[in-house]
Amino acid sequence: MYEKEFILVEGKTLTLKELGSEIESIIGRPVVDLNGKPDRVVVKKPAPEHEFEAFNVTYQVEGSNDFISSVVTTKSKKKLEKYDFINETFKVRLLSYNRRDAE
Repeated sequence: MYEKEFILVEGKTLTLKELGSEIESIIGRPVVDLNGKPDRVVVKKPAPEHEFEAFNVTYQVEGSNDFISSVVTTKSKKKLEKYDFINETFKVRLLSYNRRDAE
């Protein structure tokens, strides 16, 4: 649905709030929380020696069942509490629009 626009954001390094603002700008609608809802990807990558951690961040479209799913990465830390989801920057790896509302 917004693939051409999402590709322009993929590869950028942004805070989650900046990513939320980019998403709002692309879809032309507000999201419920600009910081999104981050969830840790527990399974290690094919090469666990990589020094980055991946997170899924979901942005719910306000007034809709639709949501944007993103995969972001950042430098690996020892404990989950050490990640600053408000101020830290993350590299955007993938964005996808998930349509749940009927037309």
